[in-house]
Amino acid sequence: MNGAEPRRSAPGPQEWRDALPARAVELARDWRLTLGAVLPGSTQGLVHAARLADGTEAVLKLEKPGQGVEAQAAALAAWNGEGAARLLRFEAARGALLVERLAPGTPLTALCADGRDDAATEILAGLMLRLHRPAAADAVFANAHGWIRAIEACRDPRLDVALRNRALGLYRDLNASARASMLLHGDLHHLNVLRHGDDWRSIDPFGATGEPAFDAGTLLTNPVSWLPHQRDLRAIQERRVALLAERLGEERVRIAAWGVVVGVLKMAWDLEDGTGDGRQWRAATDVLAGMTR
Repeated sequence: MNGAEPRRSAPGPQEWRDALPARAVELARDWRLTLGAVLPGSTQGLVHAARLADGTEAVLKLEKPGQGVEAQAAALAAWNGEGAARLLRFEAARGALLVERLAPGTPLTALCADGRDDAATEILAGLMLRLHRPAAADAVFANAHGWIRAIEACRDPRLDVALRNRALGLYRDLNASARASMLLHGDLHHLNVLRHGDDWRSIDPFGATGEPAFDAGTLLTNPVSWLPHQRDLRAIQERRVALLAERLGEERVRIAAWGVVVGVLKMAWDLEDGTGDGRQWRAATDVLAGMTR
């Protein structure tokens, strides 16, 4: 499971970011799009509502050119609308993706806020079963297991040493008994799942390969605006792990272990990127760690 050093998208330099509005206008001209409002949520580049010449509603995404955006496009192309927004057009040189606009676009976080966390977990499990599939041998996907090197490399004192070492120990055990590698979303969580008609579909994949339970680990610390503040956090996590294990045909302890590993990975990424101190992931991760003993 230890492939070549993977890469993931990170915010580009400020000069590049400042040029994105002009690039969006340029692409709109070249692709015959009508640009709508700038959409919230992007930490990497720029996202615009757009309309094609035939009236089709779409989303124009601009990200830093490179492996990260190419992997995202390759994943969306592989799924072809099955469990994910459909890719309509991609240009690697300009880091531009045009994807279908999901409507009404309600995020899965709404179910959690409405007291329906079990239903949200069931939807996420169902999406994993739809998205996970063998990856093409010549694809540009990163190896998600290689992202664990960010934990190994992190020596920031704000990352608890005992928790860091616990995550690395769990990962060694997981890797020693690794399941067959599949195409993963890589960032499957409640804000990256939107309602589309009567269906739910994912957006913004990292596009990676690895053990399917990695994606389960990603969702277990989310939604971060809601989960850490619940008084019955342990009960919620135990229920989530049980539901995921049942739907995915996996052991509960393995699901929880991936939750710890990915939770600590998110902390390390926050510190690496300078976007936070990782505390937002801590409470949910600590609960999961207690479930692996």
